[in-house]
Amino acid sequence: MKKLHFIKLSLAASVFASGTAIANEDTESKIANLESQIAALREDVKSNNLDTLSKLHMTGFSNVDFIAGSDRQEDGFTAAEFTPIFHFQFSDRVLFEGELEVETTADGETEIELGYANINLILNDYMALVAGKFLSPIGQFRQNIHPSWINKMPTAPVGFGHGGAAPLSDLGVQLRGGIPLSGSMRANYALFTSNGPTLAVDPADGNLGLEAEAATSNGDGNFVYGGRVGFLPVPALELGLSGALGKVGVAEGHDVTDLAAGEPDRDYTVLGADAVYNLDTLQLRGEYIQQTVGSEAGSTLLNGEASGELDFTAWYAQAAYRLPDTKWEGVARIGDLDTPNADGNRSQWSVGVNYLFANNVIIKAAYTVDDYDDNAIDDDERFNVQLAYGF
Repeated sequence: MKKLHFIKLSLAASVFASGTAIANEDTESKIANLESQIAALREDVKSNNLDTLSKLHMTGFSNVDFIAGSDRQEDGFTAAEFTPIFHFQFSDRVLFEGELEVETTADGETEIELGYANINLILNDYMALVAGKFLSPIGQFRQNIHPSWINKMPTAPVGFGHGGAAPLSDLGVQLRGGIPLSGSMRANYALFTSNGPTLAVDPADGNLGLEAEAATSNGDGNFVYGGRVGFLPVPALELGLSGALGKVGVAEGHDVTDLAAGEPDRDYTVLGADAVYNLDTLQLRGEYIQQTVGSEAGSTLLNGEASGELDFTAWYAQAAYRLPDTKWEGVARIGDLDTPNADGNRSQWSVGVNYLFANNVIIKAAYTVDDYDDNAIDDDERFNVQLAYGF
C-alpha cells in the first residue's frame, strides 16, 4: 500500500509540474503577443505624426462690466466677454498659441474675433521665432497687461485701446527672447517686421486715424520694422524702450484695402518707453507711446488739411497698493491722449478699489473723469465696475 501511495504522489507531482510548465509557456506567449501589439501601436502613432510629448492646454479669461453716471452713455451692463486661449505644444520645439475674443454686442448679437494666432519655433534657450498674428510688442500694456484679470483697472488707459494712439497687433514675424546678464540682471527683446498700419482719413467728419490692428491686406506693399528691448537691473524693476519705422498707405475711409487714389505713401515712426516697479504689495508702472505719420505736400485729402505731420500720442502712470494680509487693493491712474482729432483729445484720471477673491478672481470699482481739451465738449464722469476671472 505504501508503494502504491508513493506512485500516486509521483504521478500527481509530474502532472503538476507539466501544468506549471504549460502555464508558464502560455504566460510568456501572452507577454510576447502584448509586446508585439505595443510595438505595432508605436509604429502606428509615428506613422500618424503624433507624439507622446504633444500637449494641449487651454486658459483665458472672462469679465462682466457695468457703467453708471456717465453723460455719454446710459447706465447698464456693457460687456460680457469670454476669451479662451489655446496652447498646443509639439515636443519642446514648437508651440502654437491662439486667442479668440467672444463678446456680446450692443444689439445682443455674439461677435467672435481672432485676438492672435501664431506659431512659435524655439530656436534655443534665448530665442524664439514667432510667425502669424501677435500682439504688438511696442510697449508693455497691450502685450502683457490688457487681460481683464491682470489689468488693475476696469478699463484700458486712455489711448491704449481701440481707436487710440498705441499699436494693437501685427501680422508678420518676430524674434523674441530673454538674456541673462551679470548677477541677477536680465534683458528681454522682441524684433519684428509686419504689414504696416493704414492712415484712415474720413471725408465725412475730417477725422484722422491709424488703423493699427493686424490685417491680411497690405495695399501699399510696404512693411514696418521695429521692436522693444527691456532691461531688468534688479528683478523688481523693468525699463523698456520701443521703436518702429516704415511706410504707411492712406485710405479714404476706414477700409484699409481701399487706398486713396493718387495719395503717396508716408513715413511712419513709433517711439515708446515703459517702466514697472514692484516692491512687496506696491506696484508702480507707466508708459509713453507716440506714432508719427510724416507730412506730404502733395496730399489732396480734406483739401490738403491732412498734409502736415500727424502725431498720435498717449501716456499713463499708475500706482496700485494691496493692503498687507488682506484682499483689498487701491489703485490710481492718470493719462493723456493727443491726436490730430481735437474732439477726442483729453486727459484722464481714475481712482479705484479692488477686492481679490483670489489672485485670478477680482472685482474692480473705479471712478473716472475725462477732461476734454476742447472746452466746447463737456467733461465726463462715470463709475465702472468689473468682475474678472482668469482661468
